[in-house]
Amino acid sequence: MKIYDLLEKSAFQFGERTAIIHQEERINYRELYRQYCLFTRFLDSLDLPGGSRIAILYENSINYVGLFFAISRAGFVAVPLDTSQKPDKLGYIISDCSAGAVIIQSKYHRVLKGIMEHGKSLEFIISDKEIKADFGEIEFHSLSGINTDGWNESLSPNDRNYSEKFSGELAAIFYTSGSTGTPKGVKLSHKNLLSNTYATVEYLELKPEDRIMVILPFYYIYGNSLLLTHIASGGTIVINNNFMYPELILDTMEKEKVTGFSGVPSNFMILLNKSTFSKRKLESLRYFTQAGGSMAPEIIKRLMKAFPNKQIFIMYGQTEASPRVTYLPPDRLSEKIGSIGIPIPGVDVRIMNEEGFEVPTGEVGELTVAGDNVMLGYWNKDDEENQVIKENRLYTGDFAKKDEDEYIYIIGRKKEIVKAAGNRVSTKEIEERILEHENVAEVAVLGVKDDILGEAVKAVVVLKEGCVGTSRDIQKFCREKLADFMVPKYIEFTDALPKHQSGKIDKTKLAEI
Repeated sequence: MKIYDLLEKSAFQFGERTAIIHQEERINYRELYRQYCLFTRFLDSLDLPGGSRIAILYENSINYVGLFFAISRAGFVAVPLDTSQKPDKLGYIISDCSAGAVIIQSKYHRVLKGIMEHGKSLEFIISDKEIKADFGEIEFHSLSGINTDGWNESLSPNDRNYSEKFSGELAAIFYTSGSTGTPKGVKLSHKNLLSNTYATVEYLELKPEDRIMVILPFYYIYGNSLLLTHIASGGTIVINNNFMYPELILDTMEKEKVTGFSGVPSNFMILLNKSTFSKRKLESLRYFTQAGGSMAPEIIKRLMKAFPNKQIFIMYGQTEASPRVTYLPPDRLSEKIGSIGIPIPGVDVRIMNEEGFEVPTGEVGELTVAGDNVMLGYWNKDDEENQVIKENRLYTGDFAKKDEDEYIYIIGRKKEIVKAAGNRVSTKEIEERILEHENVAEVAVLGVKDDILGEAVKAVVVLKEGCVGTSRDIQKFCREKLADFMVPKYIEFTDALPKHQSGKIDKTKLAEI
């Protein structure tokens, strides 16, 4: 079974049910299936070998959904791209995975030049509309120009022989920040994604009547999970890409009678602090899910108080685990606040010591995961893969412990990664950028607790002698080269950084500055 089977099965079972709502657009499963078939036929016509990587730079939309499944059905591997990244980073990813094609929404046409400069493997550029640009030897296609001659409703991907382009078990590559600052391609198989999808559908008890409010991007593994689980269950995906206007999100939730809302800690903080969220009844809403970093117990309590009759699922995961690893059952939330819960169905979680043995209850060790959800590995990064996959177990880099009821609690992070607003951020990459500033002598970046983001990026800066600088100067400098979520929210200036005798920066003392 492949991930596209989720859409095909739901199309035949729930053909007339609404699949996706995006602003004024609505599409049912039968129509979505037709679009998916058209996209599949088009992609199959490209002169690319089976298993080729096709990158997709597209905001959440009906087109994105059809394209994501069509890439797989045509025998290729999907590589979702972060739409907030800079051209050089996008180009690096395309080059790293040797993508043969990129599907780019026309609104992002300004990054094409940078992508083409770095992505030497590209043979095709595909967009939703015509783009006026010099593509050189790269072949350009517009989705609006797809040939529908001879099309009829009964035509399906099964009417074509795709065996010559069979992509194998690899379904998608999701790039995520590594501790070195260089994006790592997480290879997820059809089995990885399907096992995690079905387990999530099971514990959330999703049904065709469910409607999910999607504010998280599909290129983000949490957002991708929302897509797959609701297609699998025959539910409805309600898309709104304008979370900067929270009242519009809430209006949409009421108008479309959504039953589920999923977010990272900062989403809930913004809703609780800067909107009428807690005053709304949201009568159709059945549950909330939260992942993408730890959410402060005080915020969970506020959410519980505002919506005492709604289920709240606190979850934990990683891209490398497709992504879900654990969930906290809502009926144990009051009792176990601060816990990430228990393993999802079909996943084995153990807390291990440095010798590779499971630690006793109450003792701290590294959280490890085994199951069909664990990634195939990292693309072109065998050394880093071998550091996290040992004896078929994923070593997450998170320190944790279990209580007497086997509920898991995260204690801290082993890796130098900050999880700000659900995004994994490399401290090294930010440090390297700030050190490019002509007035900066030294810098150290770390994650600190934040009421809105859950965890925020903080930079401690030492200026060169005789130089001056402000927080705004540093942030503006960072923003020129880094994605917005990587720009430090907090900047402190100091005369010297605390260091160990070895000369390494003491980040424990640094956190006290």
